[in-house]
Amino acid sequence: MASTTVTTKTIFEDTGATLMSRIVGDDGEYIEQGDFGTITYAIYKDGTTAAVDSGTLTVADVVYDALQTSDARWTVDTTGYNFKHTVAATIFDTGDATYRIEFKFAPTGVEPFFVVFKVVTVEIRTS
Repeated sequence: MASTTVTTKTIFEDTGATLMSRIVGDDGEYIEQGDFGTITYAIYKDGTTAAVDSGTLTVADVVYDALQTSDARWTVDTTGYNFKHTVAATIFDTGDATYRIEFKFAPTGVEPFFVVFKVVTVEIRTS
């Protein structure tokens, strides 16, 4: 199961956000593509309960079977990440707002778990 830590990222409004994480499954091993039936997401703005966007991700597009270390955007450590998803700029259309992105991982044969990100936007007056 993933940690209950919420990762925070700050971006300018009207820009996209690439969200990355290293996820370990219930078995203590790094997750892999074959572990999951589905991964869904929902995005909430400023504490609302109505999602501004939601959907189902293609597992092979967002989960890596080997840890990735060559992406300069990963600055946490040299070990790498195994999950990456980019949220479009059109979602972050308000400055000085907070968005919560909840990913629900549904592994095959075990209980689902969540990975949560918080994205804080900085207002751009020329947008």
